[in-house]
Amino acid sequence: MQYRLRVIASVFVAGLFQTFSAKAQDNMTLYGVIDTGIEYINHASHGSGSVIRVPALSGSVPSRLGFRGSESLGNGLEAVFVLENGFAPDQGGQLQGGRLFGRQSTLGLRGAWGQIDIGRQWTTTFRAMLDADVIGPSVFSLASLDSYLPNSRLDNSLSYYGTFGGLTVGGVYSLGRDASPLGNCGGEQGNSACTGWAALIKYNAARWGVAGAYEEIRGGPGAGHIIVVPGAAGVVFNSSNDKDQRYHLTGYAKIADVKIGGGWLYRNIDTNARDLHTSLYYLGASVPFGKLSFDGQVSHMDNPSYDSSPTLIVLRANYAFSKRTTGYVSVGYINNSGNGPAYSVSCSSMIINAPNSGQSQIGTLVGLRHAF
Repeated sequence: MQYRLRVIASVFVAGLFQTFSAKAQDNMTLYGVIDTGIEYINHASHGSGSVIRVPALSGSVPSRLGFRGSESLGNGLEAVFVLENGFAPDQGGQLQGGRLFGRQSTLGLRGAWGQIDIGRQWTTTFRAMLDADVIGPSVFSLASLDSYLPNSRLDNSLSYYGTFGGLTVGGVYSLGRDASPLGNCGGEQGNSACTGWAALIKYNAARWGVAGAYEEIRGGPGAGHIIVVPGAAGVVFNSSNDKDQRYHLTGYAKIADVKIGGGWLYRNIDTNARDLHTSLYYLGASVPFGKLSFDGQVSHMDNPSYDSSPTLIVLRANYAFSKRTTGYVSVGYINNSGNGPAYSVSCSSMIINAPNSGQSQIGTLVGLRHAF
């Protein structure tokens, strides 16, 4: 009797799977990364001590769970979608302001002419940095100098990107750039309040590439302050005339197995409250050596408006246990100069533990990453 029940159950499950498969997308993928470790930071909480913790936002890459798929519509046209959730492995909570699919949530059409997407998506800042920033959105990274860079997304947006040979062009426009309770600039009011737009031109050859991007976001009623120094008080941004603009040039080259990448990002903030600008420079290299690989990057922020000019050095050693699992050790050192608020290596946490003005800081992380 038990044997017959098992046979019936097996047949039922197989039939259900076949029915689901027949109705499923032409191509659908479940994917994800979980990346975590133990972090140590000195000169924390304005130089009063040290911190040992599990980082919430990022290890060597942010943790995520996603679905992507496509369906052929005929004549070379496809419907495509991406749903990607960002989560904090230290406590299992959702990131991106508590959104279920805060990393990406798009539906679009793709053809030989390019791709159009609607939803919450990356801006051109992310696409311009993708090849040039060898450290990426890790625990110690360019986010320590500009916290927007690994979070450059727009709600309520329409984008187009097309690649023709080695040339990629595109852009994105948002009717309401940030609808979360934290950002509170949902927009979609029929005017420029809380809007955003960006443009990209990029060229990739076999072993090198260059990119240029421009991005602008607008303020509006209820909008959160614009952050200039992570962890310090921001700039009031509650008028539709307030602008936060970023001009970005990047490039990379591959010499044998070594990859070298770098860039320059000029930021201009023009508001009713104040005007200011910053310049961010970065240069890094990635070197593979069997199962080992080494990444290093030097970056510098010139921020005269806040009298802060930090230099950040990041080194990372990776060991591939398998194609999916990697262990790593990261070290970040930031040297603050000037009399303004200090920058910190601790931006991987919801709570930033900055040192005193003009004080340096070191962070280390021993971590493990698994992709599926």
